[in-house]
Amino acid sequence: MPRSMNPKPKSNTKRVTFHLTSDMVKTLEKMADQRNMNVSQLIRDAIDKYFNIEAKREDTEFFSDIVRQATKDEIGKQANRLAAMLFKMGVITAGNYFLSLRTLSDVISPSMQEDYKDIAANARKLGIDYMKMNGIGVVTYLEDAEAIERAAEKLKTDLTRGY
Repeated sequence: MPRSMNPKPKSNTKRVTFHLTSDMVKTLEKMADQRNMNVSQLIRDAIDKYFNIEAKREDTEFFSDIVRQATKDEIGKQANRLAAMLFKMGVITAGNYFLSLRTLSDVISPSMQEDYKDIAANARKLGIDYMKMNGIGVVTYLEDAEAIERAAEKLKTDLTRGY
């Protein structure tokens, strides 16, 4: 419908007046002509689209908040689960550590008891140093096969000295 022909407004519409720049009016008129509608209808359509975009944005924010909270809750549950598993592993490791110490103390000769205490103290110190390492430090430490062999050989030598 040509711009000049303004159909009678619908009963549920209300006239609104606002100011636009001359360039904006020219653009609106050109767009309305291209779409075979009047400027008022073009503006109503544009406002409807804007409202739809805003509604979708609000819906998106609403659902994003839900997903964000659900994700946070699930991560919290999994973190607690992992912490519990690590605690259990720590208990098992400590049990194995003390079992190993007890087993070694039973098999070494009485003359080696002082050396054994030094070895155990050094092992605890190395364990603490190991725990303080970051991931790359641990990998580097474990990849140094010669250093591990030297430590194992020293331990073997220290333990067999008294036999």
